[in-house]
This record gives sequence, structure tokens and C-alpha cells, in this order.
Amino acid sequence: MKKSIFILASLFMLLISLPIFAQADPGDDPEAVPAPIDGGLSLLIAAGMLYGAKKVIDGKNK
Repeated sequence: MKKSIFILASLFMLLISLPIFAQADPGDDPEAVPAPIDGGLSLLIAAGMLYGAKKVIDGKNK
């Protein structure tokens, strides 16, 4: 049973990755502006740090 699930999962991953290789090169588009990553990423990092600090404090209080 586990072997068949492993085979099905592997086949699924292989088939899902095929369209990635078929994408064409977008070229050098002068109007393409790279998306800013810092805005949301810094908020996620800060939230993770606060959550981790809360877990540490809660663990020490037990």
C-alpha cells in the first residue's frame, strides 16, 4: 500500500513539473518592473519572531 502511494505521489510530482520546462523565455521586456519582496516579507519575519518569542515565554512560565 505504501509503495503504491509513493509511486502515485512520484508520478504526480513528475507530471506537475512538466509545464515548467515548456515555458518560453519572456525576453527582455523594458516595461517589466520587478516586484518588491521586502514589504510583505519583513512583516512575515517580524510576525514569526513575535510568535517564537511568545512560545519561548509561554514555555518558561509552565
